[in-house]
Amino acid sequence: MNTIKLYDEAPYETDFVARITDIDENTVTLDRTLFFPEEGGQTCDRGTIRCKGHEFTVTDVQIKKDICHTLDTTDDSLQIGDEVEGHIDWAHRFDNMQNHTGEHIFSGLVHSLKGYDNVGFSLTENTCQMDYNGKLTDDEITRIEAVANDVIWQAIPVDCRYPSSEELATTDYRSKKELTGPVRIVTIPGVDVCACCAPHVRTTAEVGLLKVISHLNYKGGTRLYIACGRRAFTDYVETFDSLTDIGHLFSTGRPDALDAVKKLISSDQELRTKLADSERDELFRQIDKNDTGVIFTKVTDRNILTAAFNHLKETHDGACYIFSEKPDGGCTFLAGGRDIDARDLMPALKEKLGAKGGGKADMIQGSTPADRGTVLLSY
Repeated sequence: MNTIKLYDEAPYETDFVARITDIDENTVTLDRTLFFPEEGGQTCDRGTIRCKGHEFTVTDVQIKKDICHTLDTTDDSLQIGDEVEGHIDWAHRFDNMQNHTGEHIFSGLVHSLKGYDNVGFSLTENTCQMDYNGKLTDDEITRIEAVANDVIWQAIPVDCRYPSSEELATTDYRSKKELTGPVRIVTIPGVDVCACCAPHVRTTAEVGLLKVISHLNYKGGTRLYIACGRRAFTDYVETFDSLTDIGHLFSTGRPDALDAVKKLISSDQELRTKLADSERDELFRQIDKNDTGVIFTKVTDRNILTAAFNHLKETHDGACYIFSEKPDGGCTFLAGGRDIDARDLMPALKEKLGAKGGGKADMIQGSTPADRGTVLLSY
């Protein structure tokens, strides 16, 4: 590769001057760049390139033979050998730096405390995801998160450099794959030593804050999502505001909002149980008063309908039907009888009511577009 990686030595710089070494439609190659390309699981930098009074937005940066910058548009004004001015979107760059360094802190602690390796990493504009080849419990994640934040607040220097081949041979460092050629090592003393190509913050203090957003079991290990720095602050503000709004809805403060929601859920479940019991009892009474085997109801709970249908078969001879009226028209149905094969009822339901469905000998079920009046005329 001929492109000089300015971001290796100057990750805090935002402006640079370079020359175009190649042009391929709307993609330009420069002799030097501050733009970090998509690499190592991290998305590329954003920014602009100016040349001869024209400004172009950099939409993608990839490593091919050299580092290639894709522009939103281009024209004949760009020529090989032209001098350009590049500008990095600093907010985006620093956000990536905060989260990538935070990932090193967390993964280093997981490695030292549990012996697990980080076998997958993805840093996008919205998520910072890590995959570990071992399972972490909720308590372990909470403890590691607390230690990670202690590391952040200690303002430990973050060292990024290319050691000599001799030094590298004696260095114990983390890496997701076998590496050849010059290897860039990122060291957070006492916390982590890892091969990495991306820009990082100067000290752990600049990570600001690390919060585990979610985690799940994944391929026998653990997939975990974190938010650091500005992302963690944004998440906190959104959560804080939501909890405040919930508290206002229940006329209580944030500390009591969760208990208020739990009480509401408990009350809702209790009311649903009472309603289900009431619907079941009313449907059973309707069956007991009915001389025919055709019942109409607005009950939609499948468990209640099944129990009621079994009661209908026990108390009525011949074919039995329960039609549950749907709010948008039509009905669902259960059909069968004690001494008949329920499947024998399906042809007539299809012919008379345009029904669809199926089932077994003891019960068939399905739906029909027919309304109550049409059904009554047929049964």
